[in-house]
Amino acid sequence: MKNPLLIMTIIVAVVIIALAIMLLTFHAKRTAINVQRIGLVTIPMNVPRIFVNSAFANGSQIPPMYTCDGANISIPITLGNIPSNAKSIMVIIEDLNAPGGVFIHWVLYDIPPNVTQIQEGLPTEYYIPGIGYQGVNDFGKIGYGGPCPPPGPPHEYVVVVLALNITINPAPNLYDREIINSLDVHDVVGYGILIGYYGHG
Repeated sequence: MKNPLLIMTIIVAVVIIALAIMLLTFHAKRTAINVQRIGLVTIPMNVPRIFVNSAFANGSQIPPMYTCDGANISIPITLGNIPSNAKSIMVIIEDLNAPGGVFIHWVLYDIPPNVTQIQEGLPTEYYIPGIGYQGVNDFGKIGYGGPCPPPGPPHEYVVVVLALNITINPAPNLYDREIINSLDVHDVVGYGILIGYYGHG
């Protein structure tokens, strides 16, 4: 006569193994996405591209007025093709050639997804009504800090625009790096990139 307890134990073990396989498969599908790393930012490649335009063409020189050699005001940004499932937009500017590694010049976050124009010369304040919030950049200041490379070849500055399916919990003294590091790649539902160069030759 068969042992009912043994049969029950075997059934339970089979069910547990099947559930474990299902969970591992789900996790693998969720994490196995093609990503691109740009400085400190991780971007999934299977999401829509956002149109990004500014006062300089992609791959060209950033005008001095937006740098520490000029007025050092924030660049204007025009956005398009924002995904319909975006809950907020984030703008990040990184110097990929800084001597100490990636240098963060600006993080503007919790931008409403219906915003398509960001004017130049935003105030260096934590909250800008109708636009969003600004973190503390790697200069140790709130808001935008323009390109200010040491003498030498031009540096590559990357404007990364992220459409997110989340909003960030704003705080007055959040550092740009904290904001970027808080993102999960699955939070990103669209992205755009604009590259500019600036140097002192």
